[in-house]
Amino acid sequence: MKELVGKGVSGGIAIGKLYFFKKSILDIPDYEVDDIDAELARYHDGMELAKIQLKEIYDNACEKVTKKESVIFQTHILILEDSKFVSLVETAIRKRKNAESAVFDASTKLANMFKAIDDDYFRARCNDIIDAAQILLQILQNKNAVNTAIDDNDPVIVAATDLLPSDTISFDEENLLGFVTNGGSQNSHTSILARTMGLPSVIQIHEPLGSFSGQTAIIDGLLGKVIVDPDKNTMALYHAKRDRYVKQQLRLNRQVGLPSETKNKQYIRLSADIGRIDDIEKAKANDAEGIGLFRSEMLFMSREKAPDESEQFETYKTIIRAFPNNDVVICTVYGGSGKGMDYLDIPHEKNPALGFKGIRISLENPEFFRTQLRALYRASVYGKLSILLPMVSSPEEIEYVRREIEKIKNELRLQGKNFSENVRVGVIIETPAAAIISDQISKDVDFLTINTNNLIQYTLAMDRENQKLIDFYRPYHPAIKRLLKLIIDNTHKNGKQVSICGEIVADSAITKNLLALKADELVLRPANLLKIKAAVRETDTSNLSALLEDVF
Repeated sequence: MKELVGKGVSGGIAIGKLYFFKKSILDIPDYEVDDIDAELARYHDGMELAKIQLKEIYDNACEKVTKKESVIFQTHILILEDSKFVSLVETAIRKRKNAESAVFDASTKLANMFKAIDDDYFRARCNDIIDAAQILLQILQNKNAVNTAIDDNDPVIVAATDLLPSDTISFDEENLLGFVTNGGSQNSHTSILARTMGLPSVIQIHEPLGSFSGQTAIIDGLLGKVIVDPDKNTMALYHAKRDRYVKQQLRLNRQVGLPSETKNKQYIRLSADIGRIDDIEKAKANDAEGIGLFRSEMLFMSREKAPDESEQFETYKTIIRAFPNNDVVICTVYGGSGKGMDYLDIPHEKNPALGFKGIRISLENPEFFRTQLRALYRASVYGKLSILLPMVSSPEEIEYVRREIEKIKNELRLQGKNFSENVRVGVIIETPAAAIISDQISKDVDFLTINTNNLIQYTLAMDRENQKLIDFYRPYHPAIKRLLKLIIDNTHKNGKQVSICGEIVADSAITKNLLALKADELVLRPANLLKIKAAVRETDTSNLSALLEDVF
């Protein structure tokens, strides 16, 4: 028996034989062409065939998952049609490079640009660029674009060095138990597809998986483990664990439609933390009571210029209209070094966590900020909008924003543009400085949101991504409890509401403690909403003093 440790990206337990999928490696020819026009024509013909192939993959995906998840393959077409990609390829061909080499170089360059962005979501888009280019390259070389036939009669766990989205969706579902790979990321479309298909998946296994092909294995997508050649006792334990997991999922599904209140009727709002329009349906499916945080910076990253007012307005309107009777909280641009927002002249920083980000960017780029505020206020007529300001550390910053908002409202009135007069303005408390003066800050705004990820990081002076600090990083440190209580008490004394977001909020083991602190709202990724609702409904907060002593 051998245990392999990786990262679970799709929950559940799978037990079966490992099948190692080895994708053929393309040998990219590199030579000088004589007839440039003929090579350009060959490239464009290949593009048309690739788009047809991607349309077929999209149709196949729609039969297995929803159109929301399948749209990635339409996005692959847009990648091939992207003006920057096309320009890079055509320029290289005009310099007498052959089409395959030009496509490979262009896709590698674009993928590396995304990889350099300090954001998991954008780094995960590298595979989408590579996937689209691979299909075009295979067509240019007259090879099958996708070949994922499993040479086995029984369902298997597919193991691979890495899987592209087109590989993942093209496997026959009847033969699939789960996925395990050496590469991959939490936010890759391959991981998203695996979760949508309900298949347990573990990524980032360090041992070569090809050597285990044909052996019986267990995937634990909850703990991120793969157990090869398990003994009888381990098999028995995991059969039981799989049964418990299935029952738990059924229990969570039964939470839909139930109120998020404790046994003794203490209510807490549970809303969604999202970064893309695609997440709206997931939030609804998991019973979100509105959007507690939409991270608007996703609109602004990895672009040559900022989205204009019209594009921003359409995005904000879409989100607000999706929850017409619930609060929708949209955070202004967070940004920072390494976020792919070079049009704002953000300097490269040795320590971006302590640098030029959040409200600091908005204050230094007033026209950029005003454009976002205009788009937000124009969209406010479609529902219940709240605007959230990140990295605020002083009342003076709030005063500045309030003045800018009044100017924006006057401009819109003069232009005859409609907006709501009931837009709430709040700030994120994420530094010890803001926490300590939360009594002052909460007087000047309509609500507060506590970002526990940053508050913990800045309070403990520890980067939570630093592997050397794993043994020192204590998210439930007593100092964090005191700061949370201080912020919540200060906010309530001023008659305002406070929400909490961040990784610790998804830990059902401390839900009772957050309830004891009397937070008004928990803001969670859609996948965690029903789990926390179940924890809320199983809690009795009638003995608050005991729970407060037990906090963290």
